[in-house]
Amino acid sequence: MSKKKLKVITERCVGCRICELACSMSHFNGAFNYRNGLIRVESNRDFGLNKSIKNIDRPHICIQCDPAPCIEICPVDAFDMNEQLHISIVDQENCIGCEQCINECPYDVMTLCRENEEAKALKCDLCGGEPRCVLYCPVGALVYE
Repeated sequence: MSKKKLKVITERCVGCRICELACSMSHFNGAFNYRNGLIRVESNRDFGLNKSIKNIDRPHICIQCDPAPCIEICPVDAFDMNEQLHISIVDQENCIGCEQCINECPYDVMTLCRENEEAKALKCDLCGGEPRCVLYCPVGALVYE
């Protein structure tokens, strides 16, 4: 059985950032905050005469690196493999909130969740197999296939 992957169709992205809001809503108890999304939309506003308009807005997602810098740098082995989805996830019980994995992520798509005075790292967990970013993307720039 082949594994499904989250993919970006960059040329479809219109920069609405709904994916970021849907992600933050899903992972932060219904709170809408762009900073908490585990997906980042980069906006390139450097366009004009004689400049390409391709990729003005580009979503950055966790591509499940292999080897994964976030996993390799973790001092407490706070990552587990979700065998069903074929992805690594942060084990919230073991995470010490040191932020080393967040700083090491080459795509800047990990964040720190602060709940009950504790800070824990978060990375994309594909919303348990039904990514909200895909569900709410109005232009089909994100697909899970």
